[in-house]
Amino acid sequence: MEIVCFDMEGTLTPEIWEQIASNTGIDEFNKTTRDIPDYSDLMDFRLDVMKKNNLKLSDIQKASGELDLLDGAEEFLNNIRQNFQVVILSDTFHEIAKPLMDKMGHPLLLCHNLEVVNDEIISYKLRHKHAKKQAITAFQSIGYRCLAAGDSYNDIQMFEVADKGFFMNAPEKISSSYPDIPSFNNYNDLEHAIKDSSHFVK
Repeated sequence: MEIVCFDMEGTLTPEIWEQIASNTGIDEFNKTTRDIPDYSDLMDFRLDVMKKNNLKLSDIQKASGELDLLDGAEEFLNNIRQNFQVVILSDTFHEIAKPLMDKMGHPLLLCHNLEVVNDEIISYKLRHKHAKKQAITAFQSIGYRCLAAGDSYNDIQMFEVADKGFFMNAPEKISSSYPDIPSFNNYNDLEHAIKDSSHFVK
């Protein structure tokens, strides 16, 4: 059996924090791991901006609930599920990802948690600094082949250990820095590449 591990935001869904930027008019929320590769630094930056602007968890959840999957992502996931197990390895948080999980049919989501008091995000708890890499090596340790797809710097850790990795929707400045990793902007092409990399799908 094989597992396909997907990043979520930018790969299958829009960026939640970009929707927050749109809702609030605060441009700083447009920054993602494409801009600040270290996720702890990025989250510290976001929480500081939230505090300065008196934004609450409910504001983030509202933005998440307004999003749909990227065009073609739902059909793509349904097709992949016919031959593979699907896992979402994301640097999002359980507290804000649920609306998107509903739209993806509730795949296994491994992500982080927020520390919240009275609707205020106080802090966050990362599962592991290299949680995506750790998850894939754990799956491999119990006999699974793992393929991986993502769009940003924080997905390189997946590609380092996955049996095969792919960029999906990655900016050219990122994908061109890693020319050995196949890069796609079309779900049909990615689906074919995943199937071609399988040891079981004919």
